[in-house]
Amino acid sequence: MDARTAAPPPTAPLGNRTVETIRGQYHKFMLIPMIDHHATWFEAGPVSIAVEARALGDSPERMVRGPSIHVFNAARSEEYIRFDVFGKVLHYHYILNDVHHNILWGYDPDVNGPMIPWACAALRDRLPVMLRRAGEQALACEVEEQGWDTSVLEGVAQAATAALAPREDDMVRAKEGMDWMYEWKRIHPQFNTVEEGEY
Repeated sequence: MDARTAAPPPTAPLGNRTVETIRGQYHKFMLIPMIDHHATWFEAGPVSIAVEARALGDSPERMVRGPSIHVFNAARSEEYIRFDVFGKVLHYHYILNDVHHNILWGYDPDVNGPMIPWACAALRDRLPVMLRRAGEQALACEVEEQGWDTSVLEGVAQAATAALAPREDDMVRAKEGMDWMYEWKRIHPQFNTVEEGEY
């Protein structure tokens, strides 16, 4: 047999992962609370939605910016769902207030497209289901029975898209965000510690 047409010897498959796939990763800590003065609020009946303009980093070259979309009750006293549209791994959380934990899911933009329209569509079409995943049965029933003001989602999408763009106060917000994250981790040392993978 000609050596040029012979099959190559078998080898072990090469890994091609750059980050772990995040599939319902259970975290035994509460998420860092949002910085309220960086948020725009939308009242929507039994729920309220806040779009927080996040920025993290120590220089303009090492800057991560983008929105966190937070779903609260109408009183803004408890958060149940959070979509984080920034960083290397886009993701969302179900927040389990009764045990102060959260469940993290990674987002695949290759399959689902840009995350902001997807998140708004998920809220419009699936909010009761998502509330139940966060353990909020009563609120899910209230949303099903009374409905909620989905017209706010246009403003949510606009505010979230605006949070992706560079701003003059990026470094101020980034320092504030990093300081707040380190302080939260000091008070809650289990924050951002997981058993597998990173994000």
